[in-house]
This record gives sequence, C-alpha cells and structure tokens, in this order.
Amino acid sequence: MTGWLARRLAQAGVTFALVTLFLFVLMRLTPGDPLQRLGSDRPIPALEEARLRALFGLDQPIATQFGRFLESAAQGDFGVSIEHYPARVGTLVASRLGPSLLLGGAVLAVNFTLGVWLGVLQARRRGSRLDRWLGRLALAGYAAPTFWLAIVLVSLFAIEWRLLPAAQMTDPLLSPDAGPVAVALDVLRHLILPTATLSIVTIAATMRYQRTAMLEVLRLDFVRAARARGLGEQRVIWRHAWRNALLPIVTLFGLWLPVLVSGSVFVEQIFNWPGLGSLAFGAVIARDYPVLMATTMLVSGAIITAGIATDLAIHLLDPRTKPA
Repeated sequence: MTGWLARRLAQAGVTFALVTLFLFVLMRLTPGDPLQRLGSDRPIPALEEARLRALFGLDQPIATQFGRFLESAAQGDFGVSIEHYPARVGTLVASRLGPSLLLGGAVLAVNFTLGVWLGVLQARRRGSRLDRWLGRLALAGYAAPTFWLAIVLVSLFAIEWRLLPAAQMTDPLLSPDAGPVAVALDVLRHLILPTATLSIVTIAATMRYQRTAMLEVLRLDFVRAARARGLGEQRVIWRHAWRNALLPIVTLFGLWLPVLVSGSVFVEQIFNWPGLGSLAFGAVIARDYPVLMATTMLVSGAIITAGIATDLAIHLLDPRTKPA
C-alpha cells in the first residue's frame, strides 16, 4: 500500500505540473489583451501601458513569465490581480473560497443523502410505478440545462411567489446589529435556490449508480441468507446489502468532491453567489491571468486529490482491491 501511494503521489505531481504548464501557455496564446479592459473608457497612455506590462510581467517571453510564476507560486504568492488591481490574488481567492465551500458542501449533502435513499428505494421497488416515475424525474432533471433551471426557480420562488431571495449570499438590508442566528438564517434562505438548482441536475447520477449497485447486491446469496434467518427488511437492506453496494457511490462522491471548491460558474453567476466560480468567470472575461491561474490550479489540485482519496477509500473499504 505504501508503494502504491508513493507512485500515485508521484503521478499526481507530474500531472499537476503538466496541467499547470498547459494552462499557463494556453492563456497566453488566447486572443485578447488583459490591459484592453483597463483602458475601456479611454486609451491608456503609452508610458502607463509600458509600466503596467512590466508590473504584470507581460513584457517578458512566455518562458520567463512561467519561470517567475513558478517561483512565486512555490512561495504561495500568485501576484496581483489585473482586473482588481492592486488586490492580491491570494486575498481574492481566500475571500471567495468560503462561499464556494458552503454551496458545494450543501449540494453534496443533499445530493448524496437524498440520491442514495431514492436509489435504494428504486431498487427495492424495481419495476413498480414508483421506480418508473422516479427514473423519469431524475432523467428530466439531469437533462435540464443548469442556467435554464436556475432561471425557472428564480422566476417561480423569488419573483412570482416571493418566498426566497433571488440572488446574493446575504440581504444587503439586514441590520448590522443582527445576531448570529439571524445572519445564519439569512444565509440559509439565500442558499436554498442555488443548492436546489445544482442538486436537481446532479442527483440523477447518484440515484442511477445506487439503484444499479443495490440490484446487483440484492441478488446475492448472503442477502437471501439474511432474510432466511428472519432479519428485518430494514436491517437486511441497510446493514447488509447497502454496505456492499457502497463502492460505486464512493467513486461518484470522489468525482463530485471538487464541487466543494469550484461550485458552478453558471449558477454562481445567475444567483450572484460570491464564490470561486463567479471569480473565475470574471477573470476569463477580463483576461486576468493571475486570478485564472490561481483558480484553475486550485480546482485541478482538488480534482487530483479527490481521485487519490477515492482510490484510497475504496482500497480500505474493500480489501480485495488493495494493490500488491
């Protein structure tokens, strides 16, 4: 196991380095000048433009820029944002990480709690009308475009029925003297619609994975033996069958784990949620190279880490999969 983990970490390091190089070069080769947006109202004087290019290192060859970037990134410094100058990139990312973790954590909790339960329910009622209707609803949610579903939910719950706020993370009119309970409830109300949007379009995969895994386990002999011993159906399902149908869900959870960091660009834009997704979207529009590199490297690192953690969890849960 130790040798396997060392090899996986070495592979992860190489993959992360190649992804970083690819992203850096690709951003520099895409059309557009990051300084054009700074001078959108009026042209930037030549001397000022030269100063800004030297400040952001845009006057150097790509190889030199990449070397300086690696040197600074190794020390945890991603430089200064072009769009939000003179704000530091690390400060911007840190301020957006909390909202993204909150949104991603809520989506994962709803997705895997409700999705696993519905998948088990479908497996228990295989071929029934409930199974067919749940499958159709899950497929409809999976096929719905995220931005369209977000607009529909806002139109219904925020505009038509006025039950929930339409955007942002907190109410700007909330009293500064409001207590922590009032602030938490306000954030929760703003969290419901973006969480519902992402959960509806992602829960179908969890349901299908869990249903398929449960159907395979329910046919096995040890399940029949448990029922023959007179064990209750709930105990047979959750303590015997479900525990052996957990591996596909662990794999799926690992695939969705980076959502904790990245959130969703479209959902954060529509709901004006102050997370990393909206920050990255603004950086793409503005050609803000330092912010783009920081956010993409963070998401890439989360994806690679989630993959290793998922494989490790599977090896620990199922000794048969442990490498030699």
